[in-house]
Amino acid sequence: MKNIIQFLPEKVIQQIAAGEVIQRPSSVLRELLENAIDANAKMIDIFIKNSGKTLIQLTDDGIGMSIEDAKMSIQKHATSKIKKTDDLFRIKTKGFRGEALSSIALISQLEIQTKKREDIVGIHLFVEEGQVKKQIPINMLKGTRISVKNIFYKLPVRRQFLKSSRIEFQHIIYEFHKIVLAHRNITYRFYHNGKIIFYFKKVSLIERIQEIFKNEKKNLVPILIKKKRIFVEGFVSVPDISMKKGDQFLLVNQRSVSHLLLHKKIIHAYDGFLKNLKTASYFIFIFIDYSLINWNIHPTKKEVKLEEEETIGIMIQQEIKNVLFSQYKVKNKELKNYDIFLSCKSLKKDYLLNNLYDKLSDKKRIVRLENFSHKFNESGTFKNNFQLTNELYHLVYHPKKGEIKTFQIKRKYIIFVLNDEYMVLVDQHRAHQNILFEFFSRKKNLISQQFLFPIKVKLLKKESISLENIKNDLISFGFHLYICKKYVYLYSVPEQIQQNMLIEVIQNIITFNFIKGKKNNKKKLLQIISKSASIKYGTKLYPEKMKCIIKDLFSCHNPNYTYSGDPIFFVLNKNFF
Repeated sequence: MKNIIQFLPEKVIQQIAAGEVIQRPSSVLRELLENAIDANAKMIDIFIKNSGKTLIQLTDDGIGMSIEDAKMSIQKHATSKIKKTDDLFRIKTKGFRGEALSSIALISQLEIQTKKREDIVGIHLFVEEGQVKKQIPINMLKGTRISVKNIFYKLPVRRQFLKSSRIEFQHIIYEFHKIVLAHRNITYRFYHNGKIIFYFKKVSLIERIQEIFKNEKKNLVPILIKKKRIFVEGFVSVPDISMKKGDQFLLVNQRSVSHLLLHKKIIHAYDGFLKNLKTASYFIFIFIDYSLINWNIHPTKKEVKLEEEETIGIMIQQEIKNVLFSQYKVKNKELKNYDIFLSCKSLKKDYLLNNLYDKLSDKKRIVRLENFSHKFNESGTFKNNFQLTNELYHLVYHPKKGEIKTFQIKRKYIIFVLNDEYMVLVDQHRAHQNILFEFFSRKKNLISQQFLFPIKVKLLKKESISLENIKNDLISFGFHLYICKKYVYLYSVPEQIQQNMLIEVIQNIITFNFIKGKKNNKKKLLQIISKSASIKYGTKLYPEKMKCIIKDLFSCHNPNYTYSGDPIFFVLNKNFF
C-alpha cells in the first residue's frame, strides 16, 4: 500500500512560510519601511497603486546595498543583523530574521534598485518566484528603490481573500501611521494613485499625533516615568464625552506592539472615569534595555515578551492615575459612584467639619478668611504658630483619630482640624513655594526628568548672557541645558517641576537679569524657581494632594513663613465662629 504522508515540495514550504510574514499589502509596506529605517534613511517616498494590490514602491536615501548584498537579500534567512545566537537577545534593529525580502519575492513580482555611496554603479534586479530573472547595472544616487508588483499574482486563492480596496488601504495607512509615530526624524512622502496623501517632516511627538489625528486629540496630557533601565513617555487622553472612539498605540523601543497585559493595566487606570473604555486614547512609548526584551515570539513581531512586565504595567497604570487625578476636572454625572473630591456630602460624616463648612459658606466669613494676613495679630482669634508647630507636626504624622480630613476654600486654602478645637488654614501657594524652596536649598545631586527630544527656547541677546551667568547653578539644581547663540536647548529638568509649570519657570528665569559673579544669584534663582513652579491659586486639589502638601510643609525647617516673610498657615480657635 502506498504511503500517504510525504514531504512537501520546497517551493510549497517557502510559500507557506512567506504567507506567515506577508498577509496583505500592508505587511509588505511595513517590512519595506522597517528595512529603510535600518538603512538609516532620512527621506522616504512611498508610491501605492490600487491599495497596494498593483504596486507598492518605496524609495529611500539610506546606505544602499552592494551588488552581491542585493542578490543575497532575497535569500531565506539572509541578514546582516544577526551573527550569533546571543544577538537574538540584544536586538536593536527593526529586521533581524532575513525573511522580509525573501517572503515578498515569493509572492510578487519584485524589482530592486540599489547603490552604495562608494560604488560606481548600482544594480537593478528583476525577481520572480524568489529567483533573479534579470539584472542590469544602472546609474543612480545612493539608496534603494523597492517595487513590489501584483501581490499574490501566483496565488489566486490568497489574492481573492484580500478585502476591498478601501479596507486594504485602511490597513496600509494604519501600518504607515505606526511607523511615522515612532520614527519622527525622517521625512515621508506618501502617494496613492499618483496623488500625494501625506507629507510628514521632522516634528515632536505631540505635533505628529495632531498631524495624524487632527483636532480629535486636544485633550491629551503627557506622562513620564524614569527608572534605571526603563524610560516611559507619551500621552494619554483625559476622558471626554465628545469622543466616540479612542486611538491606542503602544510602542516598545520604537516598534508598535500588541501587549494584552500592558493594555489592561493602561485601560484599568481609567476605572471610575469611563463608562465605555473604547473612548480612552493612549500613545505610550516604552524604552527598555535590549536585554530585557524577547522579540522572537511572533512571525510578524507584533507581540513582545518583557521581563518584569507586571511591574512595568503597574508603574504606567499609577502614572496615568496620577495624571488623571491632577489634571482632569471630574464631573459627578460622568463618574460611576467614584468620589474623587471630598464633597459636602462626604463631610456630613463628620459633624464638626460639616458645621465649619456651612459657616465658611457665608460670604462674610469667606471675606474674613481671605483677609487673614491683616487679622494675624488679633488677640484670642489666632494661636501663635510657633507654639503649635511641634503639635501640628505630630498630628500630621501621627493623627489621633484616623486620617486627617481636608477640604479646600476658594481653591486657595487647605483646611484641616486639630484636636476638634482648632482649625488650621494653609495657604496652598505659599506652602508649596516654601516646600520647593527648602527642597532645592538642601538637596544635592537632584534627579532630573529627561526629555526624549530637547526643548528649544529662543533667547534675546541679554537673556542669553544672563543665562550663561547662572548656567552652573541651574545644572546643580537638575537643569541640563546647552546654550547656543540665540537658543537654549533644555534636555532635562528637576522632577519636582511639573510639565505644565515648565514654560512659566523658564520664562521667569530668562527674563531676570542675572549679573555674573553676584553673590545672591543662587538665592534669587531659588526664589524664582520655587515661586514659578509652585501650585497656583485657583488650582483645585484632591484630598491626597492636600495631605501631601501638609506633610511636606511640616517637614520643612521653617513651616511658618515663606522666604519673603509671608505667613503660610493660620490656626483658628472656636471663638472665630
